[in-house]
Amino acid sequence: MTEPTGPQPHPPSVYWRRRALAIGGSVVALVLVVWLVGALIGRGAPAPVTPRGAVSSSPPPPSGTPATSSSATTSPTTSPPPPPSPSPTLPPGPPPPCEDAQVAVAAEVDKPSTPAGQRVRFTIAVSNAGPLPCTKEIGRSVRELVVTTADGAKRLWSSNDCYATAGSEVRVMQPGERFAFSLQWAGSTSEPGCGKHTRLGAGDYLLTASVAGKASNPVIFRIT
Repeated sequence: MTEPTGPQPHPPSVYWRRRALAIGGSVVALVLVVWLVGALIGRGAPAPVTPRGAVSSSPPPPSGTPATSSSATTSPTTSPPPPPSPSPTLPPGPPPPCEDAQVAVAAEVDKPSTPAGQRVRFTIAVSNAGPLPCTKEIGRSVRELVVTTADGAKRLWSSNDCYATAGSEVRVMQPGERFAFSLQWAGSTSEPGCGKHTRLGAGDYLLTASVAGKASNPVIFRIT
């Protein structure tokens, strides 16, 4: 700066004051420009680098292992089906005798209702209800048909009272195989030794079959 020259309408102190204000204003303007430039540069600055040794709140997944989303669903684990049960096998040698649980016995009447005086056809059916073959005595000596009153309290007729009961018939019964034996009933009573006979009147009666002591469920039939 130089001293002012020429005519001075004001004292020198006034000029120096004006120059000081001008210089101060320039300095303030320069500071504001520098502050604005710094603020603009700071907005685009990169994120600070985490110092070595510092723990990150969300570390990246290990190399080669894809990141798993927390919302991913896991397929339920299904157990393998149980192995099928082995089929029963027959031991070496001939089939064993049938157990009572393997034998099914049924009594059958050809018609649910028959007029009095007409013959009625009765049938014994025996079958192997087990899974393996077995042997069973099903001859005439072990079969019997019995007619009783409707309440089962009184025995009225038996196929063993007048029919021959001799004869053996041992059969190998395959699973599900059925044997049937039929006869005609005259509609009358009987006694052991084939004594007197009395014709039965109209009403309901029960028929039961048995084979070697294994009895069937009773079957109801009617005489009109």
